[in-house]
Amino acid sequence: MPDEERIRIAASRKGSLKPLAGLFSGLGFSKISFMSDTLAIEKIKGQDLRGNPYLEYQIEFRPDEIELVFSIPENRSRVSRLIEVLPTFLNILRVSEEYYSIAPSCVYSSVNEVITELSKVVDHDASEMSTQFTELQARHTDLVAKYNDLVRSSEANTRILLECEQKREELEKRISKMNGMSDDLLKESLFNWIKMHGGTIDIKEFAKANNIAHTRAEDGLNLLLHGGYIRRRFE
Repeated sequence: MPDEERIRIAASRKGSLKPLAGLFSGLGFSKISFMSDTLAIEKIKGQDLRGNPYLEYQIEFRPDEIELVFSIPENRSRVSRLIEVLPTFLNILRVSEEYYSIAPSCVYSSVNEVITELSKVVDHDASEMSTQFTELQARHTDLVAKYNDLVRSSEANTRILLECEQKREELEKRISKMNGMSDDLLKESLFNWIKMHGGTIDIKEFAKANNIAHTRAEDGLNLLLHGGYIRRRFE
């Protein structure tokens, strides 16, 4: 079970709390109840591992005081929880001004504690940010150096790729010359030949007629088959 912390504020009730209860009913509290002469409001936030409701905070309005009860989980500090719930508590006190007389001095100690702790956090964060900034500057310098190395390496790689691409294009041209015609022209010639010969083809005859290699003609025929332009007919 989480620990609980209590803050009591001396206050003098002015009258009936029924209108105040009606006001709270529209503000999203998990539970609102009257116990004798005490009005209690609760905020429940989820459940623990055992399925028990997790109490975010509870505020009780008694005839001569207003008490805040808030939970402190094991992984949280008292001050961090106080920083969370105190603004809500102060807002509720302001909403209750018509129903209670509250001296500002009663809440001063709690507010002062939060301000003191926040100042420590700000000072710590400023020092930590300065250290992180120095580290980031060093990392930035290192990354710039690595980037420049990569750019130089990339430029060298680009030259190599361009040379390879040029060689590849030259080889493709040489192959095209050796094969006698491009793939598109070969497919068109084969398709027209098959069409003119009643859906049949003699590869050797076609290759000889078009002055291309027998294997090149077979490649073109496979292109037509794979492209769905023709289908093999079995007799």
